[in-house]
Amino acid sequence: MRALLPESRRGVMACLALAVIASYFNALSGDFQFDDYKVIVDNPSVHSWEAWLAGHGHGIRPLLKFSYTLDWTLGLGVTGFHLTNLLIHLVNAWLVFRLCETFIERQTLRERLQHVPLFAALLFAVHPVHTEAVTYICGRSTSLMTLFYLGGLLAYVTGRIHHDRLWLYVVTPLLFVFALSVKETAVTFPLALLIWELGCSGTWKTAFRPQWPSWTVLLAGALFFLFNDSYLSQMERSAELNSLQGNLATQLSGFAYLLRQWALPLWLNIDPDLPLLRGPSESLMPALFFLAVCALMLACWHRRPWLGFALAWAIIQLLPLHLFLPRLDIANDRQLYLAGWPLFLALAAELALRLNTRSFRVACIALLLTLGSLTLLRNQVYVDEIALWENTVRKSPHKARVHNNLGYAYKLAGRTEDARREFTLALQLDPKHIKAHYNLEYLDEAPQ
Repeated sequence: MRALLPESRRGVMACLALAVIASYFNALSGDFQFDDYKVIVDNPSVHSWEAWLAGHGHGIRPLLKFSYTLDWTLGLGVTGFHLTNLLIHLVNAWLVFRLCETFIERQTLRERLQHVPLFAALLFAVHPVHTEAVTYICGRSTSLMTLFYLGGLLAYVTGRIHHDRLWLYVVTPLLFVFALSVKETAVTFPLALLIWELGCSGTWKTAFRPQWPSWTVLLAGALFFLFNDSYLSQMERSAELNSLQGNLATQLSGFAYLLRQWALPLWLNIDPDLPLLRGPSESLMPALFFLAVCALMLACWHRRPWLGFALAWAIIQLLPLHLFLPRLDIANDRQLYLAGWPLFLALAAELALRLNTRSFRVACIALLLTLGSLTLLRNQVYVDEIALWENTVRKSPHKARVHNNLGYAYKLAGRTEDARREFTLALQLDPKHIKAHYNLEYLDEAPQ
């Protein structure tokens, strides 16, 4: 498959832009939500460049805060933040296209798979599971990190193809540093480089040689995190949440949940009610599912490398990072933003090989229309906090935090009795929920 001409690349970008606009135009009317107030609206450190510079030395995620400060100082309000999120998503869709294109070029069946990169990128652009990373403004931590992460991978691939030391030893590790400056979960980047090499018929020995700068950045980043008070305190709190065995069981359950969300995005939920498991006996089915995924990955590695690569990529992005550092939120949909793009590549490749050209095009159109429609519907949930948390309560009715958040949204809207009901429900579910106690006391003490 020959590289596309500049005119064709402009056509691809136009298609991706149209897909993003068609799927997310109604996201522009959404308001600030939940953590948006904590990290943006009520956070003076991102309201001016002087404040950003003052907090740069001791804060975390400086590049993410840079983007918030830029949007805040431009003065376009919440719409400006949404426009930036959409632009980031469009760039990521383009990066997915370029990576898929490069991957397919190195496969023996590349002539039969020539339409796969564009279809995979369009699926990435319109899939509703990405709304949490795109429509929810604070989801930018994931989408912006993904931009630098995938940009770094593309820089590495470019350097490998053209034997260019600048791309390999300067641009790639620099983009890795940028990704870490947005979100710490980018630490998986060196593993992603290895997976890419193996998926493209490389070997462990040949892979390590051009990757040493990224591994050096990883080591330096690990030392920085360990000696940074903000990161260290978060890691200490995280380590107290569960035992290693319990955390393994919990993460296996979260892994199965997230892959279901990708395959059937009908129950998207910003705060899913997933149980904190305490041992392997509580996660038998998720463990069997994970073993089946590993077996399929190994079986397909040589005959269908796109499928083996996709499953390996999903595993390294969704599982190992939180085994030793448990998270309070066991799983959320935005984790699939970085983890899921090779799954689109694998899906598109399998359809291209199993269907004739006409059937493939019909399947593409049907999938894109269905997923784009689901994205438009999901965007409506983010119109305001009440709509978001009412939707979440219906899907996680037994989670105290969800009822407390809905109650708080009602309180801000002046719906006192509705707020009181939700705070009371939260305390019935979790009598130790401190925020629900405080919010209910505030209502009781407020003048009638």
